[in-house]
Amino acid sequence: MILRLCLIALLCCAHARAQEIRRMPLVLTQGGTPEQPAVFDGKGMVIDLGIDITGLEWARDGDLWTSRGPLPGHPPVTDTQRAGLFIEEIPLRIMRDRAAEQESGEPGKVIHAAPDTLKPCEMTWTTDGSLCFRWPAGRSPGTARIIQPPAKLASCVVIACSHITVRNITAMHAANDGFNIHGHRVGIRLENVKAFSNGDEGISAHETVRMDVFDSEIAWNGSAAGGVADVNDSVTTYTNCELHHNVNAAFFFDGKHHRVTNCLIHHQDKDIVIRGDAVVEQSGNVWRK
Repeated sequence: MILRLCLIALLCCAHARAQEIRRMPLVLTQGGTPEQPAVFDGKGMVIDLGIDITGLEWARDGDLWTSRGPLPGHPPVTDTQRAGLFIEEIPLRIMRDRAAEQESGEPGKVIHAAPDTLKPCEMTWTTDGSLCFRWPAGRSPGTARIIQPPAKLASCVVIACSHITVRNITAMHAANDGFNIHGHRVGIRLENVKAFSNGDEGISAHETVRMDVFDSEIAWNGSAAGGVADVNDSVTTYTNCELHHNVNAAFFFDGKHHRVTNCLIHHQDKDIVIRGDAVVEQSGNVWRK
């Protein structure tokens, strides 16, 4: 009987660890060697940087909601590359009035879109700094959470070393990327990771990163580029991955060389966008609109 109770306790502890939710970014700096890579196994860890602001006092005009004054930690954002808010998993695009900016004649002038011009899944700021958004189609106001990304431009997981395997982590609601890799990092391997509802890309490799991604899911990320954006002189591969409901494209490649194999892409405006002289190999992929 005692042995059975101990076993149950151990299983409960293991389950609790598997469901761990982390509210701070994870920065990995300790890599291994080509012969013996380091391994970081999140064992089901969820990194969620989002802030639930559903309970704020909102001014409501049908599906158009406005905060009553500026939100702490969320001043007007000029960068329309990324999403600035989420309704549950759905990213909301930041909108600016480009015509008014040009007509102003002031270089660098930023004018956010007027609230009454917003379409579903779009957001803006009024002249007094209040945040305004229109609910996504199919979501009833007041029945879903409103999630604000963190104040600073943080990513959920930052890989700042070489020769490391990262597996079994879900990255959510970063203001920047779910998984962010900069510099000359080689031997990077992601396995069974999930990048959901991040302000910019779900996964993004920069500079001279060399990375392979397997059996992962990238969805509902808010970047105007795509769910994945690998740029500069990066070399990356994606195998047996699923990408869906990201803003614009599933993959955006502006790096050196990339390979996409046996991936499922659905509910995307575009499957793969290639810019510049990037070389992209594709095989066995399935794309469904």
